[in-house]
Amino acid sequence: MAPFTLRYLIQFATDAYVANVSHQPPPHIGRGVGLVLGITAMQVLQSLCISHFIYRGMMMGGQTRGVLISMIYEKAMVISGRARAGSTKRPSMVVGDEQRPEGEGAEEKGQEDAPNRKPIDPKSKKKGKGDKKPDGTGWPNGRIVNLMSVDTYRIDQASALFHMLWTSPILCIITLVLLLINLTYSALAGFALLVIGVPALTRAIQSLLRRRKRINAITDQRVSLTQEILQSVRFVKYFGWEKAFMDRLEQLRSREIHAIQILLAIRNAINAISMSLPIFASMLSFITYSLSHHSLSPASIFSSLALFNGLRIPLNLMPLVLGQVTDAWSSLKRIEEFLMEEEQEEDAILKPEASNAIELSHASFTWERTPGQESGKGGGTGADRDKKTGAAKANKPAEANRPGSARGDTASTLVEEREPFKLQGLDFEAGRNELIAVIGSVGSGKSSLLAALAGDMRKTSGEVVFGASRAFCPQYAWIQNTTLRNNITFGKDMDKRWYRKVIKA
Repeated sequence: MAPFTLRYLIQFATDAYVANVSHQPPPHIGRGVGLVLGITAMQVLQSLCISHFIYRGMMMGGQTRGVLISMIYEKAMVISGRARAGSTKRPSMVVGDEQRPEGEGAEEKGQEDAPNRKPIDPKSKKKGKGDKKPDGTGWPNGRIVNLMSVDTYRIDQASALFHMLWTSPILCIITLVLLLINLTYSALAGFALLVIGVPALTRAIQSLLRRRKRINAITDQRVSLTQEILQSVRFVKYFGWEKAFMDRLEQLRSREIHAIQILLAIRNAINAISMSLPIFASMLSFITYSLSHHSLSPASIFSSLALFNGLRIPLNLMPLVLGQVTDAWSSLKRIEEFLMEEEQEEDAILKPEASNAIELSHASFTWERTPGQESGKGGGTGADRDKKTGAAKANKPAEANRPGSARGDTASTLVEEREPFKLQGLDFEAGRNELIAVIGSVGSGKSSLLAALAGDMRKTSGEVVFGASRAFCPQYAWIQNTTLRNNITFGKDMDKRWYRKVIKA
């Protein structure tokens, strides 16, 4: 309202000047002083409200980021190996009192419930909006770290000015009403120019959202590859693979930088257009006002200029806020997808009164498939890869009939189609206070057996019974950057008797 009130202050100064020139009594000075104090108070109140608005938004963003990081970390501790590998729980193929996923325990159950089973008609099952096919990339550690660092930061940045999405249109409507009072219908010419730019702005924002999703996929690949290189840096240096991995990393980084440059170019173009729109809108309104045989009084002109200048802030910040909100929305959907993933189910039975420490009865375990990695220059989503796989399968018979064609000798094909390692039909008991050594050749499953007991492998059938709580001691211990006492207690309350036993051991 301060720019509109400026009209009356300018009119007061004009009346005082005319009265002084024509030697007439000037208007009362109290009116001018009141207008000055009123405009000053409105400006101070506006500054306080804007500062408080930004402060509250930044506080909300920081708190939201802290909560999201905590939720992502807690989810990473309980996410199942199947979800981490990029696959989902297969649907149940049986309708009855009990539905079980296909392939889990089906071998052991046999055909005992065959009369009660009813097959599901695939045509009768409607596909909902939320049914989304997994893309096969999975959730490696690099992608989870990217969620904690990059995606939560985007949500934090968007929270500061998020409410401008609905306050800016209200401000524009109020400004239009005040301009109609000042310039009558001539103000509509300038606003028509602003309205014309809305469809172009919408298309540009949609383009930003699509490009941000592609950039997120490339960033996940780069972060995952960087983490794999750092974790296996000894093997990379030993075999002299530095140049090969650096080339792959540089290729991903160049793709990411090129996509970001295009994204920033579109965003800068939106900013340039939005900054120039109020100027051209005011010019168009004043030209229309002059051509419609209206007198250009100083009060109306300067008040209207102030109102048009007031539109610069929402119009200049709107593209920035829209860009931040689109990035934050994309990041929020990624975080939601991760938080909705399947969690690890505890299949082991705890029986403190059992005679043995560990009992396995007809137990079978399996590792999950490794996350799909995009190779070469082409990326693509899971649907694109499925189309390529289907096309390759369709061409297999034709290629097999060609003279001199090799059947099944492609190493990459064998690697892709190889089933994950499994442990099947385990039956053994480990008594209390008993020391057991697992001996076998390389690749026989010694580490997998320990991983199965630790819960890292998924149990597909059988029964696992523990007589007490279990503890896993890795080959390379993880030491916290703190005191020896804190490493021993590991976040638990101090128990001096137990602490002394650990020190003695």
